[in-house]
Amino acid sequence: MEEGQKINISDFLTNRVLTESKMLKISLVEKNYLLEIFTEDFYLNEKFPEIDQIEQSIKIVDRNFFYDIYKFSYDNLSYAIKVGENTDSFIFEREKNALESIKDLNLSPIYFNNAQSDDYAYLLTSYENSQSSKELGLSYTYENIELLGSSLAKIHNATKTEENQREYFLDSVYSLGSFEDFIDEEVYSQLLKDTNFKQNLDLLQNIKNAIEDQLFAPGEGFSCLCHTNLNLSCILNRSNQLKICNFFESFHIHPAWDLAFASYKLELNDHPIYEKKFLEAYHAESFLKEEDYSYIYFKQLAYKIILYKIISAYFFKMLVQDNKEVGSTLSLFQNYAFIRESIRDEFVEYMDMLDEMFAPFIKNI
Repeated sequence: MEEGQKINISDFLTNRVLTESKMLKISLVEKNYLLEIFTEDFYLNEKFPEIDQIEQSIKIVDRNFFYDIYKFSYDNLSYAIKVGENTDSFIFEREKNALESIKDLNLSPIYFNNAQSDDYAYLLTSYENSQSSKELGLSYTYENIELLGSSLAKIHNATKTEENQREYFLDSVYSLGSFEDFIDEEVYSQLLKDTNFKQNLDLLQNIKNAIEDQLFAPGEGFSCLCHTNLNLSCILNRSNQLKICNFFESFHIHPAWDLAFASYKLELNDHPIYEKKFLEAYHAESFLKEEDYSYIYFKQLAYKIILYKIISAYFFKMLVQDNKEVGSTLSLFQNYAFIRESIRDEFVEYMDMLDEMFAPFIKNI
């Protein structure tokens, strides 16, 4: 691939997108499992006693690394239920706390309940009768980018706090690369003999060192609720209205983290005019002003964290081989494409390996 040439996702992933879209269907086994949850859980059984309404309307909306998202209708109202393993209950508790803290803003779904059993955990919210920006496309998002900027600022303003969870946030990122904690010891020993795996472990350590070297030691001063994964799937649109969902990766950290991650996740980094509009709308509404921080500093940290996470997710998917995670394969490539030009100079010695992992065909372009 020529120096400076950029990856164009739409040109190369048509077949993969179609394939993965077809996989977002509920099997009979999966549907029966979900209906058992509605029957067994006390809250769900009390709120939705007519199970036939659930059976006839429940559909898969999306899957991610941690849980599956379904929508259903009951008495002419729409709901979303997120279902994961019982070990994921802390994620739903985090999302619940986030939604509760901004419920008066009318900028997010309504929280109803979360619970867990020995076999599962779930979170129940309203399902906004709207379309995600993923469905509507990037151009629609850019047409409404100022509304997004001001909406994000309102969330940050409402949750401003002296509490700072930066260390907790970074620990959650680094834990994704702790393969020895969830892989059988014998399997892990075999993996360490693989050159590619060892090289990636070295890269993960280098990324971590680079992040730690770059962080301001005194901390960040003030914090607020940050989404940290503001992508097209998390933005819900109706006419003249916007809501943000999926706060399962949220932390109370410096608001600029959200701006930096959004720059890459929404491809604003490649569209400076819209990036400028987004930031201007945000700063006009937010307690955070442009002169208060270095946007470039947070973007440099953000692309390192995205790289760390997608490398970790790549090996997790290979090792666990969970078929339900196939739908997230595309997101790994997308996130790599978003940051590839930013990481090129800093991690130049690893670029061939990374290209081979996330886009093995680009060398033939």
